[in-house]
Amino acid sequence: IPIYQAHPHLGRIMEPGEWMTEDDLEESSAFESECRSVGNLLPTRRSKTHVALSTVSRYSGTFFFTVVTYRRQRFLCDEDVRLALRESILRAREQHHFEIDAWVLLPDHMHCMWTLPEGDADFSMRWNVIKRGVTRRVGARLQRSDLMNESKAAHRESTLWQRRFWEHQIRADADYQAHMDYIHFNPVKHGLVSHASDWPHSSFHRHVASGAYPVDWAGSPDTSLVGGDVE
Repeated sequence: IPIYQAHPHLGRIMEPGEWMTEDDLEESSAFESECRSVGNLLPTRRSKTHVALSTVSRYSGTFFFTVVTYRRQRFLCDEDVRLALRESILRAREQHHFEIDAWVLLPDHMHCMWTLPEGDADFSMRWNVIKRGVTRRVGARLQRSDLMNESKAAHRESTLWQRRFWEHQIRADADYQAHMDYIHFNPVKHGLVSHASDWPHSSFHRHVASGAYPVDWAGSPDTSLVGGDVE
């Protein structure tokens, strides 16, 4: 069995002997700094959980994600990008099923929560399908030669996406609700709207329709449980 070098938030596994470039280190440092912007967000392997086994099992396939555009470019809410993202998500779900618990799209990043089939935790592959699909559809307009570097060229990457993403496995009911609230409150947090109901690119409206939230929900997420924020 080959031994791989794990790299946090990388969306892929580094091959044996592969070294991080200066660009990788700079991007990794910047991303982890962003993730610390809401208290102590990065998990520690020494921490212990006291969640009941039945609760862990219930959320064993549920994950929270933060995905950011490269160099914080503000194009995600453009109409053609939203259409490309929607089509790419549909394609990914057709090929490798997952349920969408919540999603919010902001100009330079997105937060979402998925539930994957039992025994399947390959969210990186699904994100690759989504990112590639968006790049194929809108890359001709958004690709920027001035942002291309040796690292991106070596990995055959576009200048649309940051290579890494934040991922957190949901562990309990309180954890689930905190991330659900955080996702829907995010446009308010970033000053884009005054109320969650005012932001169109959010699953909040679906949850209002189902009765999970009142339409006038003001939001007060417990950020002590939430990581992967973007300043």
